[in-house]
Amino acid sequence: MNKKLKNNEKWKEEKQKIIRYARDKYFKEGFFKASMDSLAADLRMSKKTIYKYFPGKEKLVEEVISDFMNSIKEKIDEIFCSKKDAVTKVAEFIELIGNIISQFSENWLKDLKIHTPALWIKIDSFRTKKITAAISGIIEQGRAEKLFLDYPAEIIVPIFVASIRTIVNPDFLLNNKFSYNQAAKICIEILINGILTEKGKVIFYKSNRSTLWKS
Repeated sequence: MNKKLKNNEKWKEEKQKIIRYARDKYFKEGFFKASMDSLAADLRMSKKTIYKYFPGKEKLVEEVISDFMNSIKEKIDEIFCSKKDAVTKVAEFIELIGNIISQFSENWLKDLKIHTPALWIKIDSFRTKKITAAISGIIEQGRAEKLFLDYPAEIIVPIFVASIRTIVNPDFLLNNKFSYNQAAKICIEILINGILTEKGKVIFYKSNRSTLWKS
């Protein structure tokens, strides 16, 4: 490996280290009150090193979100591209969403809504497009497997997407007494029971490993 390639690999590793650490810190504590000085101290590197990759905290937050969305995209693709039945895919998707939301603190959600509304719009656009594509494919598969009732996908998909957008939303999570798990459980049970065949319901409740149904 030549020197230029080694330097490039080191650059990528160092930048990724900063992003991953900042993600864990910001998700738990929020980012508005977190200084770049404290981040540098935690990472035991100079602030100059951090600024070499990120000209400011807003850019770091943006890249934290971008990196996180890419990892979520990979996990969603893994679920919906598998050879499992449609109901199991839905159960695994629900579990994934629950695991994602459990990482977010109230401070993180508040900071997103108040201080970086443009980034929240970016997140909302990403999840809407990704969920729409994923649910559209799963509805088609489920009907072919006789696990979903034969309702028009043009109606079912927007209902699912709108429901998830409502629950996974700073306003909802901050202004309601329900936790994400409680709200998601109620929402998903209503939606699932409305479209699954009896065979589909048996598979769903038998195979669902999500903590939503263990609480």
